[in-house]
Amino acid sequence: MSPAQPHLSSGGNLKHKDDKGSRNTSLPRRMRSKSESNSVFMQNSLTEQCANGELFRSRDRLLRTQRHPKPSVLCKFTKEQIFVLFTLSLAEFISFCSMSVMAPFFPKEAALKGMSTSVSGFVFSFYALVVFATSPIFGKILPAVGAKFLFMSGMFLAGGCNILFGLLPYIHNYTVFTIFCFLIRTLEAVGASAYSTASFVFVVEIFPDNISAVLGILETAMGLGMSAGPAIGGMLYAVGGFGLPFYSLGFLMVLLIPTNWNMIPSINGSSKGTHHASFGKLFKIPAVSIIGSIIVVASNTWSFLDPTLEPHLSRLNLSSYHIGLIFLLFAALYGIFSPLWGWAADRLDNHWSMMVIGLLLSAVGLLMLGPSPLLEMQTSLLMDILGLCIIGISVALTLMPTFKAILKCAEENGLRRELTTYSIVAGVWSCMYSLGDMTGPALGGVLSEYFGFPVCTTVMAILSIATALVATMFFTSRCSHPTEDYEEEETNFPLMSDSKGERYGGITETY
Repeated sequence: MSPAQPHLSSGGNLKHKDDKGSRNTSLPRRMRSKSESNSVFMQNSLTEQCANGELFRSRDRLLRTQRHPKPSVLCKFTKEQIFVLFTLSLAEFISFCSMSVMAPFFPKEAALKGMSTSVSGFVFSFYALVVFATSPIFGKILPAVGAKFLFMSGMFLAGGCNILFGLLPYIHNYTVFTIFCFLIRTLEAVGASAYSTASFVFVVEIFPDNISAVLGILETAMGLGMSAGPAIGGMLYAVGGFGLPFYSLGFLMVLLIPTNWNMIPSINGSSKGTHHASFGKLFKIPAVSIIGSIIVVASNTWSFLDPTLEPHLSRLNLSSYHIGLIFLLFAALYGIFSPLWGWAADRLDNHWSMMVIGLLLSAVGLLMLGPSPLLEMQTSLLMDILGLCIIGISVALTLMPTFKAILKCAEENGLRRELTTYSIVAGVWSCMYSLGDMTGPALGGVLSEYFGFPVCTTVMAILSIATALVATMFFTSRCSHPTEDYEEEETNFPLMSDSKGERYGGITETY
């Protein structure tokens, strides 16, 4: 028989569980399992700890540092969850295909209309600018219109704009052609921003125990779309001309809408917490600002290579085919490791350590890429490939925990666990990622043009190291001063429901 163990009743009095006695259930199950296995509760008597408040501070510290969510196991997903995951992945794939599908042929077609290379390049980058500007707006209006409606309307708008973009060769006037290029590209980015923001809310509500792992799968779909888009576009352009790539993607998105509308369940906004969320309240949380800067830096690291890597590799006498293979390797490693790091983020609670390690590894890869003047080494294709491999793996490691970390910060600071909070967090994440995606090519292009590619990668590496140091100091200080306020509550709420009101799943959390 095990010795009698003390338990704390809900009223603050001590109770004991003897060898045969009944178990006191007033103490939450998670609390029992943590307190029985940690010596912090044995340093003083429970009566003394309860009197001075140490018991609840220790409990909060344990729950913050030792929570282990359920493992991400794809085979345990329900049919509804698998269908939603497939739908979201397909939407991400098509969205990033739309961004990159015109890369092989649009500059040439635009030049025939009289468009310069710089203006043609801005047509590409304008997409990220629009997503950056509109993501917070959609995060704000999502609770009013609903995640399902926003997702479907975004797909319809993006699909329709793809079809319209295929008609641009019929415009012969240069000014009108340029205006419609930017106008249609703007509307397409608005649609992509809408369903991308809504997809984050679906992930939070439908996959509460696997948020990071599912986001990793979506990042893999994104990487596949970015890398496969030029190949698909080039092939369809060779078969049917300028319009066929855009017609194919556009009609595919529009045709998927009725099926998705009938099969994707609606989201019910649950509520738990003390304050309604807003962008102002979210950015007043220091941890959110730090994580946001990490997202921007990681996205910068990914995107600054777009205008700078090809000229650098061309100096090594590589053909366009081999350069394309190197780009594909970079994107493939990012896509492969995204779900792996997402799975790890769901099992580990120290998300900040994953972000910091990812930033430092990115710095190592950036210093090898060039290589940096600090290394005093000659340019080498092997060093470039190794550096790109490290960057692809480390950027995925940096980004995967960020969304869940922002959501956790919001909940810890009293923002309600409801649809409004989820949508605003989704808007903030998309906004920060798009900001890095927009500034990366511009910053990389300027540095590479005036100072050279090795200096450019060195500056990016220093930026990653500086961000990692700031994040380390902040989160270390934060962990050494845990929150003392603690609200004990157990709530069970539905995650989602279909049009008939049937509920799928639920989540029970102890606070």
